[in-house]
Amino acid sequence: MNFDPKKDQAARRLDREADALLENAMLRKEAAEYIDELLLRRLRFDNVEAENEYLREIIAWESAPILPLKDWLDDSWRQLDLSTATEPEILAAALDLLERLRRLNQEIWRADHLSTRRLYEILVHRVLPCRLKRLQSPRSPNVWNFEFYTEDKFLDASDEIWLTYYATPEERLLWSQEHNVALPPRRTPPFARRFPSLNGGCNGCDDCR
Repeated sequence: MNFDPKKDQAARRLDREADALLENAMLRKEAAEYIDELLLRRLRFDNVEAENEYLREIIAWESAPILPLKDWLDDSWRQLDLSTATEPEILAAALDLLERLRRLNQEIWRADHLSTRRLYEILVHRVLPCRLKRLQSPRSPNVWNFEFYTEDKFLDASDEIWLTYYATPEERLLWSQEHNVALPPRRTPPFARRFPSLNGGCNGCDDCR
């Protein structure tokens, strides 16, 4: 009996389609607890696999546990006592925590105006206590924007830090024209760094510290 690659490929495709239809029935049954059947009927998908992916995401989101971010860390993490820690110890602790957050799909943005001590303090006292849905395979990272923090306070709904350190010349010009207010001087962030998970940085190699 001769082997026909085309027939084999067609058979494999039919098997995948059959598996997708079986999975679709199970997913629809499970998703019925979270999404109205009439709404689901109105949605249009390119194929059964695309619908299954959508249903899996709905189920994953709705069934995900809500936990403090601190509880996502494994038992090996230990909080550093900033009152007695040296600067090298703080740097090492910040790198370690940022790497752990990166592995949990958490990203830190616009923190180069903050000292490492202040950054670590905010991570521990403001970020880790936040309660979030923990998804097994999130499509995109959860972003923490630090542009409202200074070395000693939180600036609620202020553009000062962004305009000073992070806005492009074009963004500064547009902001000035829109608000008709003098711009703060543009400065280079004093602690420019590429920690892991910091603005999409690297893994904390010596060259980037």
